[in-house]
Parts: sequence; structure tokens; C-alpha cells
Amino acid sequence: MKVKCITNRIDERFTLDTAARLKRYISVGDSELDIEIGKEYIVYGIELWDNYPWVYICSESYDEYPKPFALDFFEITERKISSHWVLKSQHTYNNKIKTQLVFCEWADDDSFYEKLVNEDEKCIEAFESYRKIMNAE
Repeated sequence: MKVKCITNRIDERFTLDTAARLKRYISVGDSELDIEIGKEYIVYGIELWDNYPWVYICSESYDEYPKPFALDFFEITERKISSHWVLKSQHTYNNKIKTQLVFCEWADDDSFYEKLVNEDEKCIEAFESYRKIMNAE
């Protein structure tokens, strides 16, 4: 799956409701997000937050892990999802439902993303392996 950035800030293109929803998770004020308008990105996973999709992308080629961005900032340029994604849906500790489309190792480990960000070797190896595969899909 690929997406292209159409905006990198919460601006007048968003309805008041959408802007309010995004501001619950993003505190950038008037500054820009770390994504480039017009640039296409490969999606490495999708997670629903408040029933709205957030895509995990690497904003730079040298990024060690993908970061979540609301799909509201993008247009989908390639709808084909990765053949390595699995659907996971579960209740969380605060009685909400967490739904993801991610690769198996991520889906099977509730703390995978945290471990990846904290440079866990096995998680890094798993992500790098899937990153190469998804980049070629």
C-alpha cells in the first residue's frame, strides 16, 4: 500500500471535527509534521485510532522504524495491501478496541512497536526484513 502526502499540517482543509480529533493525538500547533507534501510513502502497517486509520510510514529512507500518521494527511495511491499483513483486533486495558493490519510478529506481540522504538534487536531484524519485502511488493 502506498500513500501520497497532501498536507503536513492541520489547516483549513480539515473540518472542525476532524481537526479536533487530530489535535487529540498531534500537538504541532502551526508547525509542519515530518512528512513532505507530494511525496509517496510505503505503508508498513495500519492501526485504527477512534475508528480512523493511522498509517505507519518511514518519513525518511534512513528511519529505523515507521511512525504513525493519520491517513487524513494522505491520499491513497496504491490500494493493494501487503500480503504479509494480518488483521488483529482486541480489547485494550482501558476497554477500547485496538484494530491493526500489521505483519505477524507485530500482531503477536502487544509491545512490538515499543520494543522496536527502543531498539530491540529481534524487532529491528523483523521490521527490516518486512520492510525490504514490502518495498518490493
